[in-house]
Amino acid sequence: MWAPIHMRKIFVGGIDYTTTDESLKEHFSTWGEVVDAVVMKDLSNNRSRGFGFVTFMSPDHVDAVQKARPHKVDGRLVETKRAVPRSDTNNTVLPTTNHPDATHTRIFIGGLPQDVKEDDLESYFKAFGRVTCVNIMYDKQSGRHRGFAFVDFNDYDPVDKVLLTRNHTIKGRPIDVKKAISKSDISKIKSLMTGVVGGAEANFLAGLGGGSNDGTPASTPLPPPIGALPGIQGPSGVAAAAINGATLGRSSANNVTNNSANNTTAHPTLPGPGMVAGVPTLPHPFFPRMPLAGLPGFSAQLRSGWQYSVSGNAEVLRNTAGAVSTRPSGAPILAAAAAAAAAVVTGGVGGGVNAALLGGVDSDGESEASAEDQVMDSEDGGSESWGGPGVEDTCPPSASLLIIEPFYGGSHKQLITSLRSDESVIGSEAAALFTLPSKKWHWRARTAALYFFQKIPFAHEFKTLFASSTLNLCELIGLRPDLGSLRKILYFHENQLVYPVRKQKDRDFQYGYNQILSCLVADVVVFNSQYNYESFLRELPRHLKLQPDHRADPHTIAQTIRDKCQVIYFPVNISHKTRSPKDALEPLQIIWPHRWEHDKDPATFFQVLFQLAEAGLNFRVCVLGESYSENPPIFSEARQRLANFITHWGYAESKEKYWELLHSGDVVVSTAHHEFFGVAMLEAVGAGCFPICPNRLVYPEIFPQECLYNTTQQLQKSLAQWCARPQLVRSKKVNLDLNTFSWATLKQRYIELLS
Repeated sequence: MWAPIHMRKIFVGGIDYTTTDESLKEHFSTWGEVVDAVVMKDLSNNRSRGFGFVTFMSPDHVDAVQKARPHKVDGRLVETKRAVPRSDTNNTVLPTTNHPDATHTRIFIGGLPQDVKEDDLESYFKAFGRVTCVNIMYDKQSGRHRGFAFVDFNDYDPVDKVLLTRNHTIKGRPIDVKKAISKSDISKIKSLMTGVVGGAEANFLAGLGGGSNDGTPASTPLPPPIGALPGIQGPSGVAAAAINGATLGRSSANNVTNNSANNTTAHPTLPGPGMVAGVPTLPHPFFPRMPLAGLPGFSAQLRSGWQYSVSGNAEVLRNTAGAVSTRPSGAPILAAAAAAAAAVVTGGVGGGVNAALLGGVDSDGESEASAEDQVMDSEDGGSESWGGPGVEDTCPPSASLLIIEPFYGGSHKQLITSLRSDESVIGSEAAALFTLPSKKWHWRARTAALYFFQKIPFAHEFKTLFASSTLNLCELIGLRPDLGSLRKILYFHENQLVYPVRKQKDRDFQYGYNQILSCLVADVVVFNSQYNYESFLRELPRHLKLQPDHRADPHTIAQTIRDKCQVIYFPVNISHKTRSPKDALEPLQIIWPHRWEHDKDPATFFQVLFQLAEAGLNFRVCVLGESYSENPPIFSEARQRLANFITHWGYAESKEKYWELLHSGDVVVSTAHHEFFGVAMLEAVGAGCFPICPNRLVYPEIFPQECLYNTTQQLQKSLAQWCARPQLVRSKKVNLDLNTFSWATLKQRYIELLS
């Protein structure tokens, strides 16, 4: 019998962005006939989104795949789960009733007939997996069971299989089966429906004098539960989201005033030091509070204290109620935000006014150059990147080392600065340096060789040449045969063979081809990470096969290059500073220290923050990194929607400010689709932040498993837990020896390289 497609389909998360439909199908064909395999791609840039789906001919093949976990596709450990139909999922941070989650190994069974016993349940459900516990709930007085039970499995996969089967009958009668939800989620749903809060939220409100730690309502009345702010209407006439006591904390009546004359809401407290002025909260449809009594069979389960499965009405309530707020508890109510809200009503606030309210975005001063032209292979962050890009040429007459850098900025500049600042590595008169500014990357890669052909003197005593892979070394040696006899060292900060492009048609074959030729001309090829090295050699044959005919033997070329390769980590300079202890109620501080470009996937990062904000979780965010004349549009959206969460926005104006901001953070996050080393992430860890990175690219090489996530849902879940209890992450220690990447450790490797 032909089984429904949802029983024959699996989700594959955490795949490498170089994985193709064909390689995905080839891997999973081992466990059965594959009908379809697809890697999901971003429609705007044709880049892999890091996950895919595989459909088999039979559900038995899915069972075989799940029994064979874990799986490794194209050298990357991936996560496989049974695919869930879109109609069965939602986007809240609370667990859904049937979305696969490794922490859910328990199911709730309702509508249980009185003649069904524990053995009957075990006998039925053991067909889906190993049952570890069956618990039917009994009434203490009557001795009769209460019509529901819980069944535990040893793994999450049987739970997913049970839920996807959908229709279950025992002794000829249908039963209701759903995923059980933990007690902590019960409290969250109670808070959403009643406005009474507990736990960390209650502690915070108690600190403000607005309530008690046990969740008892204070004498100060709560603001309206969910509805319109007094006198404020959204641009379409829809009431803006109210300040809900359950999710945003309390504001007493004398703190908020209503000016009906100009439709503004004001607050006497002005933004504090370092605070960014707010923008209006986004409008949200009115959603009335639903009483517990209005949900048949639900209130009894809540009162029971046992885990339960959410009924349909409660599911709707949870999905909608969590999304009405964009402002966290404890965040300041800003007068500027209220004024901006009034301006929205009158149509007086535009992008320019919002930018003026929040402060200008840093620019590199090259308005005519796109971000892609300015930065393509510069690593993020780097505490040495301040001081401005430009040409810095020096050529002592007795120099024996020739350093060429066509892209003198970011990590490229930082590495050269480290080499030249240590006399034991390079003497003050021992090295000549020729550079070009770090912008217009495409033109640097295309034309730098011709520029340096004229710039480098013909009369010299050079013995060694050191250059980054941005330079077409093959072309330069062709133009300057006198440099061919030097010992030529090529350093890869990145490689163009696996560099993500927005659209596949935009990938220029020549850039990767030039790097291959440069490797063949070089005597030593150095990569800044094992991932950079392996990905380059792995992709080399595929890249050369793009030629339509008369191809060179790619495997011979790859082996020739491999024989001259070595990996030397990039030296990271850490600014050590004593961190001041934080109060337990101080919100979680999230750091994002990356370039403002699509390859860093800011959209995923900000979408996660939007979800946290809509769930009423309390946090602050510091967005660092270089911005350009053309930034991804998600940044302007995030600046509006997260205005009351932002503590810093944009490039730090000095090294001191950069390190100060890193030391203020609790968590540093990466969502990158491109990273060959990640200077900024390591600098943030050195400043005391806990890293959370995707389980791909270079990150598994550098960071321990506890710092990696496979799916966006896992990232969201971790951040949600830490927002609720920041001390959990503040007390975590990263099992990472930063000395591995220090200049003191790596200096001898570079001395040997250049000698």
